[in-house]
Amino acid sequence: MTSMFQAIPMCLSVILILVKISHGQDCARVGCSPGFCCSKWGFCGDSPLHCGTGSTTTRATTTTTRITTSTTNRTTATTTQKTTTSGSGSETNNKITREQFDCIFGKLSEDVRDKRWQGYQEALSMMSFEPQNQNELIMFFAHISHETDGLQMYEEYCGKSKECASSYQISWCGSATAEPGKHYYGRGWFKLSFPCNYNAAGQALGIDLLKTPEKVAESDAVAAATGMWFWDANNIGQPSRQGNFGATTQIINSLECGPTPQQTNRISRYQEVRLCFGLKRDTENLRC
Repeated sequence: MTSMFQAIPMCLSVILILVKISHGQDCARVGCSPGFCCSKWGFCGDSPLHCGTGSTTTRATTTTTRITTSTTNRTTATTTQKTTTSGSGSETNNKITREQFDCIFGKLSEDVRDKRWQGYQEALSMMSFEPQNQNELIMFFAHISHETDGLQMYEEYCGKSKECASSYQISWCGSATAEPGKHYYGRGWFKLSFPCNYNAAGQALGIDLLKTPEKVAESDAVAAATGMWFWDANNIGQPSRQGNFGATTQIINSLECGPTPQQTNRISRYQEVRLCFGLKRDTENLRC
């Protein structure tokens, strides 16, 4: 499970490996794929949000000129890719119904599913979050399903058990510092991690999450709202609106790209969500 946060002591090398598998929030340390930039939030991408102020180049990209050229080439290539999948690009189908929500998260008990739905509705009033088409809506919920094991867990298992709770205390993506006695392991719909990201998400929501990081797991509304913040802050909507699921995985967690079980699980979740929307399985742009 993942989960667009990693600065872990060398003595915890085993934990580091596990965290890298589940998070894409450390491109400052591990770099991005060729042609992508590392945003100030620590996520890979090629949009102005990723390559603008505060970003760094990928290790495989050595100069600003190369980035500009690569971005131009990608922009050209993108126009030849599938932009929508039949029935999923409509701007009029950009809201999820309760029936679709229940289908996606059918493994939850009815009372828990009611709480999750209500939390999502409350989060919509906290964030100006509105997917621009059905592609984006479906991919958003596909990644949420993967990150949270179908909304069954709001906290990283190793953080909740205290095995890695202290491994996320240093802000490599900003100046925010950990509060005494507080831990900043992955919580919420997109596993918000590290003080700098709790601070940034909290500022967007008007909540001091630096002092109260536990709220991200305790409140369904805050858990969902931080997921919306993550999605927008990392501009994941751009490739999702074009029907490019693989590119969204690249942004969220480039370490999953390739023949990994994590990416395979994301794709499976995506196909399941499509079925809940009455669409056929997708066959294009699935992998990164």
